[in-house]
Amino acid sequence: MTPASTPPAPTSVDEVIALVRAHAGPLAAERVALDEALGRVLRETVTAPEDQPPFDRSAMDGFAVRLDDDSTVFRIVERIRAGEWRPRELEWGQAVQIATGGALPGDGLQVVIKEETSVEGDRLTVHRRGPERCIRFRGEDARAGWTLVAAGTRLLPGTLGLLAGIGHPQPLVSRRPRVLHLVTGNEIVPPERTPETGQIRDSNSTLVRAFLAQWGIAPEQLRAPEERAAARAEIRNSESDQPPWNLLLISGGASVGPHDFTASLLEELGFVLHVRRTTTRPGKPMLFGSRAEALAFGLPGNPLAHFVCLNLYVRQAIDAFSGLAPRSGFVPGRLAVEFLDAPNPRETLWPARLAPGVDGTGLTPLPWRSSGDLTALATANALVRIPPHTGGLAAGAVVEYLATSPDA
Repeated sequence: MTPASTPPAPTSVDEVIALVRAHAGPLAAERVALDEALGRVLRETVTAPEDQPPFDRSAMDGFAVRLDDDSTVFRIVERIRAGEWRPRELEWGQAVQIATGGALPGDGLQVVIKEETSVEGDRLTVHRRGPERCIRFRGEDARAGWTLVAAGTRLLPGTLGLLAGIGHPQPLVSRRPRVLHLVTGNEIVPPERTPETGQIRDSNSTLVRAFLAQWGIAPEQLRAPEERAAARAEIRNSESDQPPWNLLLISGGASVGPHDFTASLLEELGFVLHVRRTTTRPGKPMLFGSRAEALAFGLPGNPLAHFVCLNLYVRQAIDAFSGLAPRSGFVPGRLAVEFLDAPNPRETLWPARLAPGVDGTGLTPLPWRSSGDLTALATANALVRIPPHTGGLAAGAVVEYLATSPDA
């Protein structure tokens, strides 16, 4: 074999991740309505515009009386509902009926809860009065100017509720990337069709679509026969649309067989290939390239390899597009059961089921027979990192794992 035809050295997981992060950067920011912001990454720091809560308010349904008034019988002089503002200074022996959330009419008060009283007309009798004031005081949650949500935060339902509560209805967030997904292969038929001998149903389109949906990304999905010119035409047609796509995913054709054309197709499209194969299984014949601000992945056609490459590498690109800081995603955990497998010279990303364990994280490796085995994906929510040449591991052994969800 001549030096020119020598295949490039395979790339490790950590090297691929570093290359993806080196060629991916945050997309432009935009302001969106709260209903469109779920899962987006905040690109500004949000501070409290005013004290939170902004006024003293009752924490209970009850009666506001002077804190220094130890009477047991009061005259009700006012009734305040939530949303009303009726300031007044209470005199000795006076009480104001107040609803939960109602603004206290003045300072130096205590709310006696309704259950500890009885009322006849305007006469209030207090049967029990503890030391608690039952008031949510102005500024007890946050003072005006305090940071409430830092830039780089992924917006969850609770975060959006907070932003609504402080009157921040259009947060500045990262734009979602436009993704083009092309599925190749003459043997692929839609899931609803019964395949003939030699054909298989397309599971990768659904897998990619569901994976991206975790970030609210809806890809444009195309299908092309196992022919480079047809695939190139599909992509070129899509490139004429606006805005341009940021991420190209091609399922299949990433290996070195006579019909595997993804590498040459990406180069024809102007991509510089940084990765042509990896040291891991599943997912060895994986391609990664860049062209200006766009990224492309050639994903191995087998679905388990898809699952691994999406969570290991494509996720890194999405994080980078969102402006999140680089991270490997791997954290230590413990095996819940014994792991039995013959040693392999390559690092393995093993599908597993993650569940809370008595002594920490419990990881159960799931059986799989090949990278085309879909059965493990039914319950897999993690990938366990098995180092090269590693055979059996005892239950309780410490391993590295990657949780396959955006929030992990």
